[in-house]
Amino acid sequence: MSGDAIKLILFFGLLGYLFWRNLPGALIFVRPAFIRCRILGGAEAVEGAIRGPAMQEMTAEIEELGFEPLGLMVEQRPLRRGRRELVYGNPEARTFAVIAPVGNEAWLHYVTPFDGGATVITADYHWPSIEEPDYLAGGLPAGSPLEILNTHKRRVQRFVDEGRSVDGRYTLEARAEACGAFYAKGPGRREVRRREVRGVMFTTAALIMVVLTVVDAARR
Repeated sequence: MSGDAIKLILFFGLLGYLFWRNLPGALIFVRPAFIRCRILGGAEAVEGAIRGPAMQEMTAEIEELGFEPLGLMVEQRPLRRGRRELVYGNPEARTFAVIAPVGNEAWLHYVTPFDGGATVITADYHWPSIEEPDYLAGGLPAGSPLEILNTHKRRVQRFVDEGRSVDGRYTLEARAEACGAFYAKGPGRREVRRREVRGVMFTTAALIMVVLTVVDAARR
């Protein structure tokens, strides 16, 4: 095999890797509704899904704050493994608590949906800070579950003071419905496109390079 052939194989191999790695981001950039939210099990399934010290500690803290387990959900993106989430609800606090195992850690975010699609999200990990007419979001990586909850309540109250009505359905079905709507027709569409613009750029660049290489080879 000639040196040129090896270089060509390596070149297309690299393009293929970049294309495959960034294709999921490009797909949801084009259509955020490709992100699906599915229920995996009810409240009885939560206990068996709590594995590892971080998850045990986080769920214990959440329950001390008055949250009750609702069940398990998966957020599924195209061509990627779904992320399992434990969903808790607290009507008094007007929010869901969503806990996801990430490596050896437990990542928490609070989410409150409003009638009409407005949403407030506050996380204990990095989440881009957003203040839009129908969307308030941000992360407090150094905060405790209680500190983050208090911040979240203040953000929720801002929307309430503006005349918005909280969606008062604190069930697993309501959470899955709100999750899907967030990406399909809510502020999640903008959130996804802000995060995945790099994915669509790399995917487009890879396609352009392949087309240019094939056209150049055909002319020779």
